Amino acid sequence: MQRASLPLHGVKVIDFGQYIAGPAVAMILADFGATVVHVDPPSGPLWESPANATLNRNKLTLRLDLKSPEGLAEARGLIDEADILVENFRPGVMARLGLDPAALRAARPELITISIPGFASNDELRREWRAFESVIAAASGVFTDMGLNRVLMGINPCFSPLPLASAYGTMLAVSATVLALQARERTGLGDGIEVPLASAVMEGLTYNSLLVEDYPARYKTQREQEIERRRANGLPMNVSYSELQEFLDPFYRSYECKDGRTFYVVCPSHRNHAKRCLRTLGLYDEMVAAGLREEPDTYLPVSEWSSDVSLGVYPLPKFWADKIAARMKEVFLTRAAEEWERIFGEGLFPGTPQRWLREWLSDDHAEAAGLVVEVDDPEYGRMIQPGPMAWLEESGAAMLTPAPRRGVGFEEALAALRAHPTRLPALAATGAGKGWLEGVRVLDLCNVIAGPHGVSYLARFGAEVIKVDPAQPLYDCWNTVIFGMTHMRGKKSVLAELKSPEGREIFERLLRSADVVVWNATDRQVKSLGLDAQSLARINPEAIFCQLDCFGGARRGPRSDYLG
Repeated sequence: MQRASLPLHGVKVIDFGQYIAGPAVAMILADFGATVVHVDPPSGPLWESPANATLNRNKLTLRLDLKSPEGLAEARGLIDEADILVENFRPGVMARLGLDPAALRAARPELITISIPGFASNDELRREWRAFESVIAAASGVFTDMGLNRVLMGINPCFSPLPLASAYGTMLAVSATVLALQARERTGLGDGIEVPLASAVMEGLTYNSLLVEDYPARYKTQREQEIERRRANGLPMNVSYSELQEFLDPFYRSYECKDGRTFYVVCPSHRNHAKRCLRTLGLYDEMVAAGLREEPDTYLPVSEWSSDVSLGVYPLPKFWADKIAARMKEVFLTRAAEEWERIFGEGLFPGTPQRWLREWLSDDHAEAAGLVVEVDDPEYGRMIQPGPMAWLEESGAAMLTPAPRRGVGFEEALAALRAHPTRLPALAATGAGKGWLEGVRVLDLCNVIAGPHGVSYLARFGAEVIKVDPAQPLYDCWNTVIFGMTHMRGKKSVLAELKSPEGREIFERLLRSADVVVWNATDRQVKSLGLDAQSLARINPEAIFCQLDCFGGARRGPRSDYLG
């Protein structure tokens, strides 16, 4: 399948980005078929890293001296042919080079400019800082507020090499860019977009660093209680890693297996997952006989429960957490980690062996599903790179053979852009609406974080979002209420049991008027609810169905239907 089948074929991008966020935005646009010219200074990329081979795949690369009259003129010539300009310099740098995004849009109203600075242009204190990833993380609290484990172990603040700000910023920026491009199809007008990385990283901190006044005791984990106890008594934070494990919920921790490898169980908060886990381990009847209960309605105050515990609620009280974990430790030692992976996957509850990155790069599922791809880079040769982060069902296969970056001269870069003439509608006479997605209706069937938070972006960008949840919740109120304080903003809410005749009728009535349906579910779950392509087409053939899941790829693999 050729790149001409990809959704952004014919879209032209000039990428002035360096380091991670700017090039990553342009990489995703290129993966989706856009023609991208990446511009480096005469000396080459500012970041000497093999990561550039991934970040600049599917791109033409060009070296220009933007501080020289000739280089500036060539840059302007390329911009004159572009639909999108990407840059992640400090605020004001592009203007000082003579490439002010606002001035460029004034000259060409159809141009979309995306700026991804470290700190916002209106942040008078920090906007001139050289905002490398570690500077942003230190300034915004990532190194100090991202983990209870590090607090208890006394290693706070703690450096992390994960480029979280760039990752969140990339996804926000590329989403905004594509929505602005879609809006231009209606209005003929481009847009100016700014996504500061220090602002983007807050999307993650809102879940990991919540501070809620009068936070109910039932939601406090053993780690939180231990931190409070030690602080109140002036005790040191000196818990060892092995001691730390005993403060973790039994359904949200790692266990050593027969082969010495550890297995990560991720079954908290769900009405069915913890129960399936205990049944499969042969512990359910034993725990019920010992007094473990399942409350019919865990959304009631704990004082109205028949006991102080309910299976499927996070976190479990210490007595039950310790009791269950002790027995789970014994059972996990009876099988190898990969055998447990198969049992969990086929049993429909989440868990996985703890793997090294090197193992994942050659994993049979990662390769089969297209989650990793092979690229023959001109500098590094054969490389294993991440596969596409999203794809359309009908063209996903075309994204699994990305082209390596290729250095070109100015004339070839210009010709590549001119090969795709820009076609625009007449300029809209109406003023700006409420957002790029004004008039779009979205049904949100998602749960936990990734799905509902992703849909919250659509609400922010102007869509009408209707959150559809079961009347009998699958998740406990710690998950739905506490996480919901972030991802439910701007959404309407409907409760309906989709497997009942009445609930199905409500859902299909909503579906007939929807433009988009989003659900974080496996193929098996999608088909069981009648939301596969054929079933959806019978109800609303115009609706777009967006599916998120843990192990899915552009192709199916052996673990595509495993939960996670």
